Amino acid sequence: MPSTLPSVPMSATYSPPAGMFDEAFQKGVARPHWQEFFKRLDLLGEKEFRKRTSQADEFLDENGVTYGAISDQATTQRPWKLDLIPLILDEPTWQTIERGIAQRTRLYDLLIRDLYGEQKTLREGWLAPETVYAHSGFLLPAIGLHERERSLVYYAAELARSPDGRFWVMADRSDSPMGVGFALENRIISNRTIPHLSKSCQTRKLSPFFVQLKQTLKALSPRKVEHPRIALLSPGPSNPNYFEDVYLARYLSYDLTQGSDLAVRDDFVYLKTLAGLLPVDVLLLRGNESELDPVEFGGGATHGVPGLLQAIRAGNVATVNVPGCGIIEAPVFKSQLPKLCRQLLGEELQLPSIATWWCQIPESREYVFENLRSLVVKPAFTASGGEEIIGADLSAEEIDSLRRRIEQNPHAFVAQELIARSAVPMLSAEGGLQPGHVALRVFAVAGEDGYSVMPGGLVRVSDSSGPMELSIAGGMTSKDLWVLTSEPDEAVSLLPTEHYNVTLKRTSAMFPSRVADDLFWLGRSIEKSDLLARMIRSLLTRIEMSNLTISNESLSLTRALAVIGAIEPGFAIGEMARSLPKLSEAIGSITSDTSQTNGLAQAVSEIMRLSSLVRDWISPETWQQLHRTGTEFFNPLAESSDLGTLADTFDDLILTLASVMGLIDNGMIRGPAWRFLDIGRRIERARTTAVFVRSMIESGKFQDVATLKMIIEISDCQMTYRSRYLDDVQQNAVFDLCVTDITNPRSIASQLNLIADHVDALPNHTNEALRNTEKRLAMAALHAVRMLTSDDLGEKSSRGLISILSQVEGSMRELSKVLEQKYLLHSGTPRQLVDTAGAIS
Repeated sequence: MPSTLPSVPMSATYSPPAGMFDEAFQKGVARPHWQEFFKRLDLLGEKEFRKRTSQADEFLDENGVTYGAISDQATTQRPWKLDLIPLILDEPTWQTIERGIAQRTRLYDLLIRDLYGEQKTLREGWLAPETVYAHSGFLLPAIGLHERERSLVYYAAELARSPDGRFWVMADRSDSPMGVGFALENRIISNRTIPHLSKSCQTRKLSPFFVQLKQTLKALSPRKVEHPRIALLSPGPSNPNYFEDVYLARYLSYDLTQGSDLAVRDDFVYLKTLAGLLPVDVLLLRGNESELDPVEFGGGATHGVPGLLQAIRAGNVATVNVPGCGIIEAPVFKSQLPKLCRQLLGEELQLPSIATWWCQIPESREYVFENLRSLVVKPAFTASGGEEIIGADLSAEEIDSLRRRIEQNPHAFVAQELIARSAVPMLSAEGGLQPGHVALRVFAVAGEDGYSVMPGGLVRVSDSSGPMELSIAGGMTSKDLWVLTSEPDEAVSLLPTEHYNVTLKRTSAMFPSRVADDLFWLGRSIEKSDLLARMIRSLLTRIEMSNLTISNESLSLTRALAVIGAIEPGFAIGEMARSLPKLSEAIGSITSDTSQTNGLAQAVSEIMRLSSLVRDWISPETWQQLHRTGTEFFNPLAESSDLGTLADTFDDLILTLASVMGLIDNGMIRGPAWRFLDIGRRIERARTTAVFVRSMIESGKFQDVATLKMIIEISDCQMTYRSRYLDDVQQNAVFDLCVTDITNPRSIASQLNLIADHVDALPNHTNEALRNTEKRLAMAALHAVRMLTSDDLGEKSSRGLISILSQVEGSMRELSKVLEQKYLLHSGTPRQLVDTAGAIS
């Protein structure tokens, strides 16, 4: 950003590009429906508008809006970008789009049900047989699934405006259309950051669309009950759209599930929970439809549910959309859509597709060969957004090679017109406004009387007017779409309007065991990060105080970190340490290395990953603090090796983790979700404290006053110790606080006592006369600790204490395995039942 911003009005800094349609200006003058916006924008001024833009970036970061898979290192995700200058469409233009999209969705619904039904379009010759039978997206197992009133319930279209001002459909999305959640988030952020600008332009609201979506899904339920169970079936965190899955499930109040959360029994779909199986009525599908059922489709996708197609055939579950709808995403249909519209609807196609030529037709192929330089060639049966060959970019040899490819297999290719996308103003990094080029995705959902089109959409913007990647990630940034209206929309809400007494409930174990597993390990990662941060901070302090030399207590602490696995063992062994970099110089890189399996960075990275997986089970404030914990930890580590700066980083990490634990303790309902998170915390704190104390004893330096003080510091017991014993530091008193004092919330005994209470309250599906394995493990460890005496704690060799600490460590490891096997591993990834050739293996 320049040091001085231009003093001219922001609207005057924009220069419409030549040779394409400009959304905001015509012959250098703002279009009528943009004038009010530019008037308010100029009054606001560039400095203030950039401030609002920074606020929008902060809101998006706080909300964790990202595009990308949630990997082990969550920092690799791409942050979502929003340009606050919207795309504004006037009422007549939107009405044309709205009518065209509604008609197009009706047409595609009829076509899909025909192709999987009586196939009149093939028998009458309206479609060539190759259009369907050469199409890998024509799913034979889906025949017989399309007998209800509608197959295509939810649809999206990619639009672009050509230089003459007309909108064209560039691509159709019917296989789990994505992007509506990002569009909603863009609108919410815009309303928060520039409310006076959005209110000054009378803009259509988005909420009626989501109300219609909820009503439609409710009406699809095979069980005509007041509150059917509706679940969003997500491919999971490996999918780049996972943020949107979580966002929509929370916004619509649906269960967020993956394939391993569901089971089919007697042709009914059930949600597997800690409390047993719960029937599912409707599934909002978010993954590739060809991977939904490994029994009939093959494959081992994480969102596959064996037997799902048979449950659909039996009419026991409804899906949005019905598997098989993805067939119409293929570009080959665009060349034949006008004729199909006349045959199936008796109407002319209102919103045309981009000009498309199927090379199987001789006349079309001849035209393509004559005009290859000005066309885009792509596979005929693959959804748009994959391979695209731009003729203008090819050499003469490449043109000849492409021609031969088409001649050898003409039915496999289509060619499309190359459109220069329309321009729209966007904020420039250099100051003022610059042109961006628009790709617009709009959405439609079925209603009682046809299809409703969302009066808004997802706008993606690129600095090039050429073809844009048709995924959500395409483009430099995104925009909100404002559809102007002459009459305000009626206020609607997703909240129920009827007032009546509901049946009172308490939180039950009716949630997926996968979620319990993620919460359990989130709790463990939080506690592990806290202890390691305290240990490393203490080590840094002592290295710095001793002028970068290693004291006895520092050596003991280094050994403890090596035993835990947080640093290389060589740093704790004198001979090996001489061949390694100085610990004072290497500590920054060591603690930021996520490949260190039991290291701090790996634990913090796990916090970020797991918190994203359970986002709909924790409060927004807790999630934001967890997200902030990781973000604020990694950035300073990557930027500095100064010991003081690193120590500050660990101070901040400990404080943010304390805030997280406070939010969990004070904000989570005391139900199974909290219980599994907390039991994970307690097991990890008991285990790591036992390992830490045992390692300090085995170092042989534990009787030094300095070492004992360090143990008190890391155990966060300084105030309590001082209030009881002043400065009289003795071994038995230190180990009492850390190990046996049940009144100390950080002691091992306190953790074991809480664990015993937790396992006693866990769901138990058997009527066992005696205590089960997990109860025996917890109570045995607690009993052993409580039987320690003052003499045991003060013994010079501390053999008895070491034995008990080893027992605690082993019991916690075994307890974790037992809990996983009994509660947390109810299912695995669906297995592939057919090989790639389609034969049963």
